Amino acid sequence: MSNTRLLTIPEIRERLQDRRLEMVAVATGLHYNTVLYLKTGSATGANISTIEKLSAYLLKDCDCEKDNNNDK
Repeated sequence: MSNTRLLTIPEIRERLQDRRLEMVAVATGLHYNTVLYLKTGSATGANISTIEKLSAYLLKDCDCEKDNNNDK
């Protein structure tokens, strides 16, 4: 993946709490159980491609850059 910031597993877990896992799985191409295990804490680790896909998906509609720049 290009210059996407990678989230940590705890960050991913937090951001998945209010998401419909079926939609996340379809959008990322990951198996539903992979997303579920990360959300529930059953997964203690994940491969880099899983982290890249979830980070890209979870950050795509985030105003993280605006938050970091404090453009108010």
